[in-house]
Amino acid sequence: MKVIQFVPTLDSGGVEQGVLEMSRALVENNHESHVVSAGGRLVDQLIQNGTHHHKWDLHKKNIFSFKHVKPLRKWIMSIDPDVVHVRSRMPAWIVWQALKGIPLNSRPSLVSTIHGLYSVNFYSAIMSKPQNIITVSKAANEYLIRNYIKSSDKNIKLIYRGIDDKEYYKNYKPDQAWLNEWYEMYPDTQNTKLLTIAGRISPLKDFEKIISLAKSVKDKSHHKFKILIAGEAKDKHQKYLNTLKEKITSLNLKEDVYFLNFRKDIKNIYSISSIVYNTSKKPESFGRSILEPLSIGIPSIGYNRGGVKEILETLFPYGLVEPDDQESLLKKTLAILDGDNINIKENTEFLTSNMCKQTIDFYQEISS
Repeated sequence: MKVIQFVPTLDSGGVEQGVLEMSRALVENNHESHVVSAGGRLVDQLIQNGTHHHKWDLHKKNIFSFKHVKPLRKWIMSIDPDVVHVRSRMPAWIVWQALKGIPLNSRPSLVSTIHGLYSVNFYSAIMSKPQNIITVSKAANEYLIRNYIKSSDKNIKLIYRGIDDKEYYKNYKPDQAWLNEWYEMYPDTQNTKLLTIAGRISPLKDFEKIISLAKSVKDKSHHKFKILIAGEAKDKHQKYLNTLKEKITSLNLKEDVYFLNFRKDIKNIYSISSIVYNTSKKPESFGRSILEPLSIGIPSIGYNRGGVKEILETLFPYGLVEPDDQESLLKKTLAILDGDNINIKENTEFLTSNMCKQTIDFYQEISS
């Protein structure tokens, strides 16, 4: 079986990680794996794992991107794939138009994945157009059916995303060399509670909530702690990053908050954390930044909605708080820091192995 996955870029993020994992699984199961993207820091890893990478700039949200439709159609026909998998809206529009020009009897099966709970509009509707659709959680499934699917003739498959249990397992500890380097760089984080939040620096992630929480923890407890914010601020979000820094200064928290930028060693950072948070302003379709720390046994707190809710309900119900309930966020934070309510169930459901097997089975079903 020959599969092409389309993703905007291969820099960082949960979608990109999923593409990497699926590509590896395809190769390991003797299938031919291709990925189309505009490039990024993960390309080398993708190629090392045996996947063919093809650089196409299909991610720019403007009318000029449609100039790629005809050459892309020709290229897809030359590859002659069994399955084409679109994972993002702009590439999906171009691929959709490209495939329409291929005769039905030689057209590959098309599948989309609903990775996000996008704004409901004409642009987002492209992800609901294929006959075959994967949703990454019950929340994503409900979003799709509620907003786009008006009949029951679509082939919709719920496949949870997951983590590699050989990489993320209970009581994982980083090696001493990493610890030495970390504490040399951040000596004030030793013998201190670390409260961590990871994700791209953007207003959507609502890092203000964690900064306000830090002020409350400082005022209402005797715990020594530092806040770790792991993520990068792309160009348009530099202003938001500056706003966060101004708020930190105004609350006299400058010595307590570390901006770590993009980190490849986020698993190690989770492992030395006391609590990990997800306080996104909007419901998320999945919630990898909650699943990863929970899988290595680190208490995590997130809002009672979307995919984050599904993960916490399964693995750590105590970590659920109602959206914007700062009082509950503080109460549960202090309880965990005091050593209470830290029992986390083993993750046996949200696993990469499950995701990859179910997806490959789905590919074979729709291409046979």
